[in-house]
Order: sequence, then structure tokens, then C-alpha cells
Amino acid sequence: MVAKADDLILFVMVVEAGSFSKVAEQLGLSNSVVSKRIARLEQELNTPLLYRTTRKLSLTDAGSTFYGKARLAKLAVQEAEDAVTGYSEDIRGTIKLTIPVVSARLVLSEALAQFCHDYPNVSIELTVNNHLVDIIAQGYDLAIRTAHLEDSSLVARRLINSDWVVCASPQYLKNNGTPHSPKELIKHSCLIYKYEGAGPEQWVFKDDGQEYVVQLSGRFRSDNLNSLSQAALSHFGIAYLPKALVYEDLIAGRLVSILEGKTAKDLGIYAVYPKTRQPDKKLKLLVEYFRKAFQKKKEYFN
Repeated sequence: MVAKADDLILFVMVVEAGSFSKVAEQLGLSNSVVSKRIARLEQELNTPLLYRTTRKLSLTDAGSTFYGKARLAKLAVQEAEDAVTGYSEDIRGTIKLTIPVVSARLVLSEALAQFCHDYPNVSIELTVNNHLVDIIAQGYDLAIRTAHLEDSSLVARRLINSDWVVCASPQYLKNNGTPHSPKELIKHSCLIYKYEGAGPEQWVFKDDGQEYVVQLSGRFRSDNLNSLSQAALSHFGIAYLPKALVYEDLIAGRLVSILEGKTAKDLGIYAVYPKTRQPDKKLKLLVEYFRKAFQKKKEYFN
């Protein structure tokens, strides 16, 4: 079996960084994905390449030999990409993308408008919704997703983390009391984010680093996060929402964050594209515009 070129390059990056986590952060991947791909490479070669300890990575004899050859391959790929890039300075073409509602409103629509202004020969086909579309089947070049991503046929670059907060209006808390532990939520009116394919009505919390869930019920359920935030602002109950969605309401005092230090819901926001669709220069540029836009509003998200 022939090793995949991208796994060769990943191996070289891990050796040079001396860490799975550093490479994972650089590429916007999880540590487990990087580890699994290195393990897959070792399996394909039928030999261990790295010694793994809690403090460091080191090369086996076979790994040292393989690194020398793999590094040459990585340099050859880089030279080929640089050569092609030299012929494509005139950025043009079409990007079909889908992004979620909250990110579009707060960050990405403005960044996308700036990108179109800077690159007038690029056309954009934009879909804004929170539905999990089939990127490959529907022909998207790029998707922005807020999720825990599993291994799949997609490549993902982490743009930012998105923390969630449990919140309610001051008037609701005055009338109904403030819960001081997650289990007290069962006595309250909870505003439930319910969307297609969602599991039981559970909110996730943590105690001493251990996650657990609280089973809830509520009179108000919606697949629209904005509807839930409006219900909270109308003193109707307690909601578990992305911090970015209610950041300005929290700052203004229209909503109050409760159970701080106990919430455990935080999701990565990723730029995602098919493995079969190698990102060209215009796609890489757009992803970088998005990354910088998120960083400018970092306080909204975490």
C-alpha cells in the first residue's frame, strides 16, 4: 500500500514541531485526527515511526530514515504549489458557500463583503442557514460549521472557539429565583434548542472537570436560536445559547449569565471543505478573511 502524500507531509510537520498538538493547532485539526493519521501511516508502512511519551516524541530508526525521504517529498510539493501560485495572481472564479445565521450576522457577512470588494473577479454564491447540508452532494466549495467535528471526508480549519452561556433576564430571575446548581434547572422554565436530528432535551455541564447532563423540560422549543434569545429577553425562561448571540445583551444587562464555571458547552467554528476539493488561492484567502474577522470579535465568542 502506498502512503498518502498528505500523510507524509503531516508526518514531517509533526517531527519538526515535536508535537501533535502544535500541528493540530496550526492546521485547525484535533489532536486525535493528527494522531490517527500518523497511526494510519505507520500501519500502511508496517513499521513504527515515532516513540510516544507523555513529554515528547522521538523518531525510531525507521522513522529517522523515513523522515529524510518524506521531507524531500514535502519540499517538492511546496515548490510545485509555489510554481502554480505564480500563474494565478489574478484571483477569479466562483465560490459556493454556506454559513450559519449567527456567524453571518455578527461577523462573516461584513468580511465577505470586504473580500468581494478586494477581489472583484470573484463571484459568491451564499446560503445562510443552520441546516447541516451535504457539502459534497450539493456542490459547496466551503462551509462554516459550529460543531464537534468527527473524522469524515471533509477537511476542517478551526477559526475560533464558541462558548455557550446559560442566561435569563433579571426580571425572570427576580420572579422565579436564581438557580445555583444545574440540577435546580428542572424547577424552571427552560427554553429548548430543538432541531432536526437532535437527541434528548439535555444540557451539558461540568463538575471538577467531569461532564454530565441534566434532563430538562420546557414549554418553549425552537430550532431558531434568535427565537430563544428573544424569549429569554421577554422574561419567559432560561436559555443555553452561544455567547456571541447574546454578548451585547449581557453587556447591557438585559440578560444575566448564570451557572458560570459550570457550563461545558463550547464548540469549534470551522471552515470546512471536501478533501476532493483542494482549496485554491481564492478559497484560502476567503478563509483567512473569515479567521481574522472572528479574531477581531473574539470577546463575543469566548
